[in-house]
Amino acid sequence: MPREPAESHRQSLMIPTGPIASNKMGRVLTLLRRPVFLFLVAAFFRFVVLSVIVARSPVWWGMNEAGGIARELVHGNGFASPFHDSTGPTAWLAPLYPTLLAGIFSLFGVQTLASAWAAAILNVLFSSVTALVVRQLGTEHFGESAGLVAGWAWALSPPLAIMPWLLWETCLSALVMSFGLLRLLRLNKASPIPDWLFCGCIWSFAALLNPALLAPLPILALRAIWKRCLIGSAAMILICALGVAPWTTRNVLRLHHLVPVRSNFWPELFFGNVSFSLHPTGDSMAYQREGEIAFAANLRKRVIDSVRSNPANFFRLTRQRVIAFWTGPSPFGLYGALLSLATLTGIVLAGFAARAWFSFSCVLMLYPLVYYLTFTFARYRHPIEPLMYALSGFALSELATYGKRWRAREDR
Repeated sequence: MPREPAESHRQSLMIPTGPIASNKMGRVLTLLRRPVFLFLVAAFFRFVVLSVIVARSPVWWGMNEAGGIARELVHGNGFASPFHDSTGPTAWLAPLYPTLLAGIFSLFGVQTLASAWAAAILNVLFSSVTALVVRQLGTEHFGESAGLVAGWAWALSPPLAIMPWLLWETCLSALVMSFGLLRLLRLNKASPIPDWLFCGCIWSFAALLNPALLAPLPILALRAIWKRCLIGSAAMILICALGVAPWTTRNVLRLHHLVPVRSNFWPELFFGNVSFSLHPTGDSMAYQREGEIAFAANLRKRVIDSVRSNPANFFRLTRQRVIAFWTGPSPFGLYGALLSLATLTGIVLAGFAARAWFSFSCVLMLYPLVYYLTFTFARYRHPIEPLMYALSGFALSELATYGKRWRAREDR
C-alpha cells in the first residue's frame, strides 16, 4: 500500500515520532527541571549580554556614590564622603553594598576597570541565583509548571540581563527580597524559633542593603500574627531590629542625629519634585558646604513648602511616576506594561485559586511607595520583579491549561 502523505513527509524529514519523540521530550524536560542547568544558562546569557554592552559602553564607576564610600573605607577614612569634594561621615546609603565594594577594591584596586568587572560579575551571579529562587517561589505557591515558566523567563529575559551592568545593589536586592519572602512564607505556627530568627536575619540584611525592601514586612508580620504565629513573628522582628541597631547607633554617634538607616529621603524628595540643581553630584556644592544633616534638613523645609504651595504639581508628578514604575523601562517598548498586566492576571488567578495572592500583593503594593514620591528608574522596580515573574509564570501556565481544556472540548 502507498504511504500516507503525512507519514511519508515525516519520514523524509527524519522527524521522530512515537516512543523516540517521547523519550527526547522527557530528556529535555528533565534537563529544564535541573536547577544547575537553569543557573548556568542564566549566568551564560548574562555574561554574553554584559560583554556586548561593555563593547559599546565600558563598565566604569563614574559618579557612583557607593564606590565613593567604598574608596574612603579602603583608605581608612571610614564610611564617608559619597560625593566629590565632600568629607566626613555619611549615611546617604545603607552600609552593606559600599562595604562589599570596599572588599572588591581591596582585591582589584580602588575604582579600577578590574574592580568594575568584578562587581559586574558578582551582579551576574546574584541575578543567576535569583532565577533559582524565582523558580522555587513559583513552584511552592503556584505549581511546578508555573515555577519552570517563571524561572526560565527570568533566566532568558533581555531586560533583566542588562541589570548586572549597573554597579549598584540592584541585583543583590532582588535576590534578598525574593529569598526573604520565600523563607517567610514557609513559616507557620509549627515552625521552630530558629527558623523565625533566621528569617529575621534575612530581613535585617535587607534593611542594611536597601531599607525600601522592609516596606511590606510589618504587614507580613501582622499576617503571621493573625495566623497565630505571635511568638515567631515577635522573634523575627526583634532579631531584625537588633541587626539594624548597631548601624543606627553609629549614625547617632557620628552624625549627631537619629538616622535609622539612610539620611537621603528628604533630599531625594526635593530632587524628584522641585529641582535637581542642588544634587551633590553637581556643581552647587551645597551639600559640601552645609554637611549632610544640615543639607537634608534644609531640603526638607524647601520641599514641604513647595508641595504646600503647589500640591497639584506634586500629584501630577506622582501620577507620572506611578505610571512609569509599572510601564518602564521605555527602551523595551511594551515589555514593562505586559509584565505588569501578566502580574495582575496572576494575582487575580491566585485569588480565585486561594493561593498566596495576599503576601505577593502586599510586597507589590507597599515596596514602590517611596519611589512614587521621589524617583522612578527601571532599577528601582527590579527588587520586586522576581515576584512579578513568579505571578506571570502562574498566569501563563494557567492560561495554557485553559487553552488545552478548550481545545479538548472542541475536539469532542
